[in-house]
Amino acid sequence: MPKNLTMVLKDMPCLFIMVGIVVSLYHGYRGYVLQRWAIESQRHEAKQKAQKEGLCFRWFTTPTQECIIRCLYDAFFYCFCSAIGFLALWLAICMFNALPNIYDIPVGTGALLAFLILLAILGVGGILPHVIHLGKLPR
Repeated sequence: MPKNLTMVLKDMPCLFIMVGIVVSLYHGYRGYVLQRWAIESQRHEAKQKAQKEGLCFRWFTTPTQECIIRCLYDAFFYCFCSAIGFLALWLAICMFNALPNIYDIPVGTGALLAFLILLAILGVGGILPHVIHLGKLPR
C-alpha cells in the first residue's frame, strides 16, 4: 500500500523528533543571540560616531522593540529553517527507502532526492538562514 505524506510523518521515530526539536531550539537561540549582538554593535557604532561628531544621538526604537522586532524574528526564522531541514531529511530517508531499485532511479526522483538532501544539510547545519539571506536584494 503506498503511503501518503501524513502516514510518512506519523512513522517518524520519537528520538528523531526530540533531536530535531532540541537542535531547532538551539538554532533559534543562536539566531536570537546573533541578532542581539548585531543590535548592540550597531548601537555602539552609532553612539561612537555621534560623540565624535558632537551630535545628540537617539534611537527611534527602544531596546524592547528591537528585541521583539529583530531578535525574536531571527529566533523563529532560525528555528523554522532547522525544523525544515529535519523534515527534509526524514522525507529523503522515506523516499529513498521506498525506491524499488536504487540502481534505476528516475531523473525527477533523483533531482528531488538531491534537493531534499541539500535542504536537509543546510537546515540541520544551521546554514539555511544565511543562504536565504544571500538571496535578498541589496539595499
